[in-house]
Amino acid sequence: MKKVIVIGAGASGLVSAILLARNNIEVTLVERLNSVGKKLLATGNGRCNLSNTQISPSKFHSSYKGEFFLPIERFGLEKTLQFFEELGIIPLVENNKVYPLSEQATSVVDVLRLEVENLNIKLMSEFEVNKIIAPTKNKPMFIVEGVQQEATIQLKSENVIVATGGLAGIPVENLSYNFISKLGHTITPLLPTLVHLSSSSPHCKYMQGVRVQTVVKIYEKNKLLREEKGEVLFTKDGLSGPPIFQVSRVASICLQKKSSCYVTLDLCPNYLQDEVVEKIYTRITNFPTRKISDLLVGWINSKVASRLLKDIEKSDVRTLDSLDYTEVEQLAKVLKSFKFEIISTRDFKFAQSTIGGVKLEEVDLNTMKSKIIQGLYFTGEVLDVDGDCGGYNLQWAWSTAFVASEHIISEEK
Repeated sequence: MKKVIVIGAGASGLVSAILLARNNIEVTLVERLNSVGKKLLATGNGRCNLSNTQISPSKFHSSYKGEFFLPIERFGLEKTLQFFEELGIIPLVENNKVYPLSEQATSVVDVLRLEVENLNIKLMSEFEVNKIIAPTKNKPMFIVEGVQQEATIQLKSENVIVATGGLAGIPVENLSYNFISKLGHTITPLLPTLVHLSSSSPHCKYMQGVRVQTVVKIYEKNKLLREEKGEVLFTKDGLSGPPIFQVSRVASICLQKKSSCYVTLDLCPNYLQDEVVEKIYTRITNFPTRKISDLLVGWINSKVASRLLKDIEKSDVRTLDSLDYTEVEQLAKVLKSFKFEIISTRDFKFAQSTIGGVKLEEVDLNTMKSKIIQGLYFTGEVLDVDGDCGGYNLQWAWSTAFVASEHIISEEK
């Protein structure tokens, strides 16, 4: 019976182990934490965003310039749902995002864990891998060396799947990049993504806790690189929320290059700038004796409005009829493009995904097999692929697990 060691009991590792064991392959699943699927518990704000009905190549990113969507074409949404329904998960689709009907990430972890137990897969938790020794002519098996309860243990197998994930959102350091590099593989630069952005703007702390519906645009040296629509949350030192997470990839890369980067928020996304100007003049006409501080009452959140009007208010006694053309134009411009210089992202501990990983040029994407070491496979976030927010990263994990497992199974037959 063929033996396979799967390193990492996260999303792709669990699925790989299950698919292999169902096909009479002896699997040893090793995990450095004390239980399986811990990172899965945090996905989708604890609801586990399994996938997305709008899967497309544009939702995935890599430094690799070639085609890397093949694993998802082979194991997409339909097969993913079928796999989880067989385990007992009933899907719920909400705004294109797929969740378990229970809306609990624990449900997903539980059905995977129960299937691991049902298949009698050997699980070694709290096992920290520190070395992989590749097969040779004289020693045709992989040796995976690690530490468990202070004892050094060596495991042997014909194949190894590395499903160790990235650096994002983990409680301990991910040492897998060290042993991957020692096998001759290249690790591309690792950066946090799907993460909060920190700004040098003095406005943020005054607007902390406020949420606005807006269009977010991110620029590098005045060049627009991406825009997203949705709800933004102001924090004491920056910006958060789904559209900020989506553009954070751009920010991480800009900051790594030491390049200037800023975000603008359109606080009036349903109006053109000329229409915003017209609305301001309508208020001036209707309420000429109101204080400037009251100009945006009923239109813009009061905390945000106070920051927008700060520069033109000048004194407590100014009224709307004292505003001149330049001031109106300036205010309309800021309402359509409220600017925030970005100085950093939060660190990996607060990120949902990792930019970078095992270089794709060194992996056969038809099989997820290493082009350098025969019998070695990579799946999931450890690879240089990251997806947008919305279930895309988990779909990459499921898909690559399927492709790797399918190839190992086919070689056994």
